[in-house]
Amino acid sequence: MSVAALVVLRDCSMVQLSGKDWSGNLLFNVTTVASGRVNGYSWYFQSKSNSWMVEIAEEQAIEPNDLPLVGFGCGGWLYECDDSDLPNLNNSNNNNKSEADFINYVSKKLSLVFTMFHQNDLEYLPAVTCCCD
Repeated sequence: MSVAALVVLRDCSMVQLSGKDWSGNLLFNVTTVASGRVNGYSWYFQSKSNSWMVEIAEEQAIEPNDLPLVGFGCGGWLYECDDSDLPNLNNSNNNNKSEADFINYVSKKLSLVFTMFHQNDLEYLPAVTCCCD
């Protein structure tokens, strides 16, 4: 069961999320993002329109606020999803979806992705290296 607590910041609000073996913060501002740790690995969530993604950095020394980097600056795991049911808080036509609905949606999706991570079911992306001179 995930836990959410709302914290109001200057220009945005932040919700603290947690679940089995993971925790993080969901930030509402220009774009909706979340980041935190799962079993010591940093993770990053972002939603845009009707899609969302989660990445988990392989290097445990990378801090959550240093992401997104997976596939470019570091290796790690990625999950991307197109989802027409994604509550879009920036869409005035989506009045039936509240911030609480979105928080619950994100918590459930993060729990799903982290379960897949524990089962080694996520796509691994190695870091891109360039020998540009």
